[in-house]
Amino acid sequence: MESTNMLENAKATMEAAREKGVLICHVPITFSNDYRELAKEPYGILGNVKASGSFKRDGWGGAICEAMTPEAGDVIIQGKSGLCGFASTNLNFVLAHNHIENVVLAGFLVSGRYIQGAGAHIVICSTSVRQQDFL
Repeated sequence: MESTNMLENAKATMEAAREKGVLICHVPITFSNDYRELAKEPYGILGNVKASGSFKRDGWGGAICEAMTPEAGDVIIQGKSGLCGFASTNLNFVLAHNHIENVVLAGFLVSGRYIQGAGAHIVICSTSVRQQDFL
């Protein structure tokens, strides 16, 4: 993150968009503190999330980092408990009701694999992500 200035770039992108009147949506991934929404023995990335105790709703990992703190007028999308910000949330609903057709993605992990459910044109801001996977 430091070598690419990812967090600073993401913050600058967010601030520039906010100045232009763009709706900012934060889509944090969170799980219940006991991971009850996951299988008893999840596999892959979600298995690692559970094993490491990551992204607990009431813990440090479930919080939006200080640099990206939401401001008045921002929307915090609820329900992301998987790798896709569209499939398990109301993000498409928020975009549709705000007549948003173009979305810029920035953040820690952005994957082209998980945007198929998007009801908008997606642009990934490559200088503002830590890890990207466009497959």
